[in-house]
Amino acid sequence: MNERRNDPLPGQHFSLDESGTIPESERRDPRPGLAFDTTAATHPLEEEERLDHPAEAAVVASLARPRKRRWGLLTLLAGSLGLGALEAGGTLYAASLGGDWLSGAWSVLILLALALGARALGRELWRLKRLRRHGRLRQRLEGLDEATPAKALELAEALRDQLKLDRDHPHWQGFLSAHESHHDGRETRQLLAHHLLVPRDREARRLVSRMSGDTAILVAISPLTLVDMALVAWRNLALIDRLARLYGLELGYASRLRLFRAVLYNMAFAGASEMASEASMELLSMNLAGRLSARAGQGMGVGLLSARLGLRTLRLTRPLPFDEREAPRISDLRRELWNRLRRLEQEEPKR
Repeated sequence: MNERRNDPLPGQHFSLDESGTIPESERRDPRPGLAFDTTAATHPLEEEERLDHPAEAAVVASLARPRKRRWGLLTLLAGSLGLGALEAGGTLYAASLGGDWLSGAWSVLILLALALGARALGRELWRLKRLRRHGRLRQRLEGLDEATPAKALELAEALRDQLKLDRDHPHWQGFLSAHESHHDGRETRQLLAHHLLVPRDREARRLVSRMSGDTAILVAISPLTLVDMALVAWRNLALIDRLARLYGLELGYASRLRLFRAVLYNMAFAGASEMASEASMELLSMNLAGRLSARAGQGMGVGLLSARLGLRTLRLTRPLPFDEREAPRISDLRRELWNRLRRLEQEEPKR
């Protein structure tokens, strides 16, 4: 009895058979109680079967991109301008007949304001049209590698028109002198990138580096959080405008909002491979920021965010998509940003 109490082994004892075989009566299936036939054929679910459940359909609908409401607000604005113009015109006519010059002056002023509003609305619609045309041209240029020589030259003309280059522009003349009639789409793409876009890419990269560095320094030396937010918003919008002008886009209020929304959407849903490749660089940036003061580290974080916003805008506004090896990365600007903030901290004790 005492031997059983002091036995550290469990209550069930096992005996080892020297032969290494287990009797058929003691064999147990190690699989769970419900065993599946592994040799049975499998049939993948169809897309319609996956969405039969209303909850799944609602989730898929919520993840889809929102529907575009193009004509509702436009019709409201156009109708308001038209009715306002008719009302002001009728008031002006009645004032001219009755000799009420004050009402006539107010009517003229209202007509001028409505004319300015209609002009601004027309410019916004024209800029939105150019932005949509830019997107369509970008989609066409994505298939430039498979285009015939004649089609490739036609796309090159469309790109020249998008960049607002004259036919005697040095960059366009350099492309024409290097282009031959036997060049296929891939070769034409390389020539377009080298002669038309590489100079603008260099200027765009310098612009992103300079403005993100300036934003980081302004945040580092600013004592007020509200001022920081205003500076970051103002400089980021200015950065988007300048990058768009480099590639032939003139942004208005609506087109700027649409482009800004596209940039944020692209930043939020970036490719998983790209985010994984940047993860190690983000750890490096945290290590570098730890060597700075609190304000300078905050400035570096805001500067990196502005730089990433600028690079995303650069990728979206560039008519010809980047090759994977040529695309600018945030790691190229991180060291420059850290060096500027480090120099700023070293100069502060001397002042």
